[in-house]
Order: sequence, then C-alpha cells, then structure tokens
Amino acid sequence: MPELQKPPAASDPAAVKADERTALAQTAQKELDELRASIAEFRRKAETANQQSQAKLNEEIEILEAELRDLQAKLTELKSATRESWNQLNTSFDQALKTLKVRIADFRQKS
Repeated sequence: MPELQKPPAASDPAAVKADERTALAQTAQKELDELRASIAEFRRKAETANQQSQAKLNEEIEILEAELRDLQAKLTELKSATRESWNQLNTSFDQALKTLKVRIADFRQKS
C-alpha cells in the first residue's frame, strides 16, 4: 500500500495549503477503505474457520476494526484541523496508519 506523500516544504512549515490537505485526506481515505476491505476479507475467512480458531480470529479482527474506527476519527479531525494543528495531527495519523498496516500484514501472515 502506498505511503502518504508529504507535501513539499512551504516557506512557513505550519502552513499547508488547503488543496494539499484535501489531496492528503483523499489519499488517506482511500488507504482506510483498502484496510477496511482487508478486514472484511479476514471476517469472511474467520466465518469458515473451526469454532476455536473462529473465536480467536474474531477477537483479533475486532481489535483491528477498533483501530480502524480510531483512524477514521483521526482523519475526520485532521480534515477539520487548523493550519497550526494540522502538522501535528497529520504526524499522529501517519504513525497510527503505519501501525495498523503492520498489524494487518501480521494478521494476514498468521491466518
């Protein structure tokens, strides 16, 4: 999955242009949609597992879904952030996104 592209450095690092913010938010939403699809795929696979495996898989999937919901909330907050808070929120969002991607990749290998 592609990493979020950072905007080019502006003369004022805190001033990210609105069109760049919109583009980053759209890219981030696409990534979240892809992660959501991966989790849905895991959910379908869990439905065909034996009972013991299914319970464990569902527990892990619920954790991934909770992290995805948190990321969606962060993206919503990022979309409405002020110029001053945008960079900090974007950094936090990027870190959480990378963490979820790693967790999903790990889950995919284990299942």
